[in-house]
Order: sequence, then structure tokens, then C-alpha cells
Amino acid sequence: MSMRSPAPSLGKVEFLVLLWTTFAAFAALYGPQPLLPVIQQHFGVGSQSASLLMTLAILPLGLAPVCYGYILNLCSTRRLLQLTTALCALVLLAASFTTAFWQLLALRTLTGLLVPAILLALMTHISLHSRQESLQRAMAIYTTTTMFGAFLGRIGSGFITSWLGWQAAFLTYALLLGSALPCLLLLQRTRSTQHDVFSPAYLLGVLRQPGLLLLMLIGPLCIFAHASVLNLAPFRMRELLPDAGSWATGLLYVPAFICSLLGIFSKKIMRLLHGEMRTILASVPSLLPSSPLSLLLAIFGMTTGFVLVYTTLPGVVNRMSLAEKNMTNGVYLSVYYTFSALGTWLPVMVYSHFGIVSYVLCLTGVFALALSLVRKNLTINL
Repeated sequence: MSMRSPAPSLGKVEFLVLLWTTFAAFAALYGPQPLLPVIQQHFGVGSQSASLLMTLAILPLGLAPVCYGYILNLCSTRRLLQLTTALCALVLLAASFTTAFWQLLALRTLTGLLVPAILLALMTHISLHSRQESLQRAMAIYTTTTMFGAFLGRIGSGFITSWLGWQAAFLTYALLLGSALPCLLLLQRTRSTQHDVFSPAYLLGVLRQPGLLLLMLIGPLCIFAHASVLNLAPFRMRELLPDAGSWATGLLYVPAFICSLLGIFSKKIMRLLHGEMRTILASVPSLLPSSPLSLLLAIFGMTTGFVLVYTTLPGVVNRMSLAEKNMTNGVYLSVYYTFSALGTWLPVMVYSHFGIVSYVLCLTGVFALALSLVRKNLTINL
């Protein structure tokens, strides 16, 4: 039975605590991306192996909506947040002292297992303690914070590594998460709450709705390619500019951070382009890298399109699905993050074995498929 009705409302200080924890968690999850060439060189591994540091950390996010719902039946969001945040901070601290690549890989996998639990508790706590009229705004601020954490984490880690080494970057992530721990004591005490349990029958029920699976694939296809470019960018930068430091690699993500602000104006852009699907149709082509040599322009264009797809497609999926919203969103997020994890590794494998031309052709094929699915569903807004 839902415990939402008697729950006290979310205070400003409490909300800021949740946002800071969100920022720290996403910085820890995505921050190591520009460090991959440095870590590759330090441990003497290949680019594919180094890319696994991102793949294994993101992949559990695809499984979280299916598996992690059970946890909140056992404990409160407050307790889950305190426990998982403390454990994640310890794992990140241990990562800064690793001496072998397999140790770092194992600790990144543990980070990937803990971060989904942190995010599940954060989102659930916000939804339980927000008034219905303010819930949409609270979740929008939360989503924006996730993007800020992801991109500022990447940018900051590049600078920290240039000055102090990659180990100092992991130590910084640990301190960021650790700083949230005393603040989490300010959260309201809540009892565990019964949630709908995801099962294969529920998942198949959502996916069997006519046309919904193909509609759901548009966003995951875009994040597959976007995650790939963001993961490949540090390696490509080192090839183009061998003497470039980690600070220069971190700067690659500045355009992505600037473009993430477009999400704030997504509703105005939708009105200008007369609907959500038309906005996506206009956004997907801008994801195509214009040139292998113009990484900054490629990331700028891709992130512009990605942010608009990211902020508009979930509304279309929710409106078209006849299943319960939590089930629909859970399935969508599972598919979305699974494609994101695969995007950090599979295209890099194509690049490593066949070169930049084959890599760009591969991404062009992915976007062509996404565009065909958009055109198929264009009449949704008409």
C-alpha cells in the first residue's frame, strides 16, 4: 500500500541535499570518461579494455528498474541512500589506490551496482515527498542536475588529472559523495513502501503493445551513438594531438555541458516545431558527426540533438503506452541505459579494428534507423 499520502512535503534544504547527492553520483559515474587514455597508458591495456571502465559502470543502470525495486520493500529511502552513498564513497576511495587494472575494473563494476540504488532512492524520495502540483518541476530539476553532474564531472576530472594524476580524480569523487553523508541525516524518516514488482510478464505486457517497442527504440539508438562519441573522443583527441594533456580532453565536454542547458527550453522548441515528434525529427540529424577531425563541433551538434530527444521522447512514450506509467518508464529506462552501456564499447571495437571511416559509417547507420522510426511515428503529434 502506498505511503505517499501521509508523507510530509519536501523542504528546500532537504531537496538541495538530494540534488547535491545526485550531482556527486553522476560525477562519479561519468567523470572517468576523459581519463580513459591516461588509464590505458598507465596500465598498458587496449582502448577496448579501457572502455569497459564505462561499460561495466553504466550497464547496471539498465537492469536497475527490473531488479532494484525489491530493495525499497525492505528499507526506507533514507536508510538506502545513507548506506549506498557511504559504500560508493568507500569504493571510489579504494579505486584511487589500485595498482592493477583488474582491481580498477572490479571497483568500477561495484560503483555501477551502487549508483542505480542511489538514484532509485533519490527519485523515490522526491516523488514520495513532493506535492502533486510540484512533482513535475522537482523531477525536471533532478534531471537537469544529472546532466550537470555528468558533464561537469568529466570536465573537472580532466583538469584534476592534469595537475595531480588520475588517482586524485577518483579521490575527488569519493570526497564529493562523502560530503553528502552528513547532509543525508537531515532527510525525513520514512517507512519502506510497497512498489509494483517488475517481472517478465509485466515487461512483455508493456513491450507487446502495438508499435510501442519501435517507438521506444528511438531514444536508445540516439544514446547508443551519443555515448559512443563521448567515449571515443578522448582516444581520438590523443591521436590527433598526442601532446594534449588531460585538461584538453576535459575541455572536449564543455560544448556538451553548454548544450545540456537546451533541455530548459525544450517546450519552447517543441512549440516552434509543432510537436514532439517533429522536434525529434529535426534533432536526430544534428547528432551525426560532421567530420572525424572536428570533435568539438561533432560533440556540440550531437549533444544539441540528444538533449532534445532526451527531453521529448519520454512524454511521447508515456502518452502512447496503455500500461501503468511506472512500468512503462521502467522498461524504457532499462532499454535506454542498456543501449547506453553498449554504445560505450561496441562502436569503439569497430573503431579499433576497422578505423574511423567504418566507425562513422556505423553511427550513420544507427541514426538512419532512428530517423526511419521517427518518420514512422510522425503522425503521433498530428
